[in-house]
Amino acid sequence: MDPFRIITSTNMKDHPVARFLGELDADVRHVTLRRADFLLADRFGIRYLTADKFVEGVKNRSIYRDILEMKREYPDPVLIVQGEDPLHHPALTLTAAQGAVLFISVVNRVPILVTANDTETAQMLFMMAAQTYGKTELQTGLGKKSPHTGPDSGGNGDGDPRAGIITLLPDVGPTLAQGLLKHFGSLSRLFAAKVSELRKVEGIGPKRAEKIFAFLNKSRAA
Repeated sequence: MDPFRIITSTNMKDHPVARFLGELDADVRHVTLRRADFLLADRFGIRYLTADKFVEGVKNRSIYRDILEMKREYPDPVLIVQGEDPLHHPALTLTAAQGAVLFISVVNRVPILVTANDTETAQMLFMMAAQTYGKTELQTGLGKKSPHTGPDSGGNGDGDPRAGIITLLPDVGPTLAQGLLKHFGSLSRLFAAKVSELRKVEGIGPKRAEKIFAFLNKSRAA
């Protein structure tokens, strides 16, 4: 299986998130999914809701049924809420919000991931795919500045969301990210690069090349 394949529900085919995933070099396939909007490795069923839809689901209680149905359908269901933090949405009381979040994430152990916009949601899905298929562990770049810098930003000057992903690599800032993207042309080729290939990029010496290569290959070595 392609390491960056992401199954997208047909109802999300024309959604901006699906378009951004294509810009991130993901292998996006559109199929009919019953209880999810995205699927990774036939294992992670991912439901995508805007913050307003989450609020609506809490108020009419459909979110509780949906979570239970997702658990029956997929080994590892995940909920992505895009926009307002569900715990602090102005349309929900704190008690209602806390009750819903606890039911989902504690009682049923379904992770809730909060993103700011379509670009950030696509980046999150791409990074999940990268780890799910054992290619790398991009999400371990803790302490780095978020690649999201604006309402519709891809995390860099020209709006290319791929550069935002690349800045999560160790010792890679926006300028070097652009250089890596220009040299390799795609994330999949970058992630498969050897040390000798990384060293051909301006600004990457032997130590940095080894560090990036080791980081990209953590999962395969484990």
